[in-house]
Amino acid sequence: MGHYMIKHCQLHEILNLNMLDCLSFIIAGVCHDVGHDGLTNSYHSNAVTKRAIDSNDIAVQETFHAAQTFRILALNQFNFLEQLSREEFKLFRQRVVGLIIATDMARHAGDLGQLKNIINENEISQDRKDLALPMYYADVDSAQNFKNQQFILESCLHACDIS
Repeated sequence: MGHYMIKHCQLHEILNLNMLDCLSFIIAGVCHDVGHDGLTNSYHSNAVTKRAIDSNDIAVQETFHAAQTFRILALNQFNFLEQLSREEFKLFRQRVVGLIIATDMARHAGDLGQLKNIINENEISQDRKDLALPMYYADVDSAQNFKNQQFILESCLHACDIS
């Protein structure tokens, strides 16, 4: 679903994503449930499991999935990241961790509210959907642009997850 959004829904063009951004999105989609044990965040917190302790009861499963992703990617046979510069790795990791954490259902209502505010503030409708994101990103610095892109990517990955 994530690949479909990037290519067929033209998410890469709308958000002006580079190849590293697209790779981050795809890797996060593939790994967002890696090592899932079938239990809920609430279960882990109530049972005070190792996962709950390691995450301080915050997005317990998602924190585990993100950490497990980078444990796997650090293994020699899977480490394609060593080819990235320090800055590229930092951006890749920031994107992937944020994307995986965003699949936590506890964030659903808040993120949906924020998305609705963006839609309402920019008067986005079915007729003006092509203007939606360029309007949202106009005249912002690179740090804010990264943050804006990240929020939309997180919303899209969450939609992929619940689809």
